[in-house]
Amino acid sequence: MAGTVKAYNLPLEYVLYEMSYTNMIMYGSVLPGYGSSRQEHGADGVIRADNPGNRSAVRNMMFE
Repeated sequence: MAGTVKAYNLPLEYVLYEMSYTNMIMYGSVLPGYGSSRQEHGADGVIRADNPGNRSAVRNMMFE
């Protein structure tokens, strides 16, 4: 909730008393996230080359 209030510059009272829970979830889902909660090999096929554990996957991607 705090992220929605700050990101969209909404009054706290509006978020608490007038927004539905579903709308708050949808507002929050489009905000960028920079946490490490994503998997190393995400559903979109991204391989993080800065992780030494992905060395073989990066080599396979580059040379095959």
